[in-house]
Amino acid sequence: MIRVELSVAACLLGVYALFLIAMFAVLWSKASGRRQHAVTTQGQTPQIRDALVDYLSGSNDQTRIREFLRANRGEMVDTLLQFHGTVGGSARDRLCDLALEMALVHDWCRDAGSKDRLVRRKAYARLSFVCAYEPCRRVAGDLLLRALQDSDREVRLSAARALVQSGSIADLGKVFRLAVSQSLLNRILLAADLRRHATELCAGAVPAVLAGDNAKETIAALQILVAWERAIPLPNLHELLESGNRDVRLEALRLVPLVPLTPENRFSLLRTLREGDEDENTIAALTAGRLRLQEALPSLARCLRTGTAELAANAAAALAEMPPKGWQTLEQIAGGGNTAALIAAVALERARRKAGV
Repeated sequence: MIRVELSVAACLLGVYALFLIAMFAVLWSKASGRRQHAVTTQGQTPQIRDALVDYLSGSNDQTRIREFLRANRGEMVDTLLQFHGTVGGSARDRLCDLALEMALVHDWCRDAGSKDRLVRRKAYARLSFVCAYEPCRRVAGDLLLRALQDSDREVRLSAARALVQSGSIADLGKVFRLAVSQSLLNRILLAADLRRHATELCAGAVPAVLAGDNAKETIAALQILVAWERAIPLPNLHELLESGNRDVRLEALRLVPLVPLTPENRFSLLRTLREGDEDENTIAALTAGRLRLQEALPSLARCLRTGTAELAANAAAALAEMPPKGWQTLEQIAGGGNTAALIAAVALERARRKAGV
């Protein structure tokens, strides 16, 4: 009996050993295949890149490119997309035209309709690269506009960035309205893309958003305008400077140096320095300094004497930007023996060194 049991156990152990050997063989085969694929890829990518560089340099011979496309379409696409951000002008148009000829753009348009959000993300990211080229934009058609309503925020972002590159003023307005409803990160990315269209947007889409009753979107729009850091023709900013929403007023104050200094804007800024709270005064002091607003000297002196350390430092810096009267005010305050005197003395000394006095 014991001998039979031992025989059965030995058989089971033998079967288990054979199973482990078979599993090891399968895993070894897969690993070898991956290593071979990696070696092959590593060897082909430089060759594909060289072929693309030759083509972008003016060669019309697509023989090697089409061979690579047939042998490994995925690797060809990945290598082509590596040129994103490194080529522009006619070279970029030539690259986009190549993607169109090889039916890659049509593939991406098809993938844009996938129910798999990861597939859609990849498709729209690629379309955002080629849709700066008008023929590619025509192939994409209304896909980009429809994608602004996509449930996935990364898809919305890629579609918006594609529209910024080649869209009409109406499309740019839709992208701006999308931007003010997005997260801070997406808003920053779209703000950078929209910056070169600031003048056109300030003629229509921007005033429309600012005139709306959605305070959150108004604040987001003002943040985008401030991030542009460029002069913009924005009328009626004084209405936002007098808004009943404190956060709207704060963002509007940051924008004052970037718009024409109308009498209404000047009045609102000076009123804020006289009557605003600490945060409003802090921003208003910086703005007055950038504009070298002489009428603000009395209010800046008061902020320096009575404000918090941050407000006093900003007020002193603003006074230092307005010699000789601003310097005279700093000299008077520096004669005291308190914290305000120390801040005034430091700001005055820094201003004199900067001016070489």
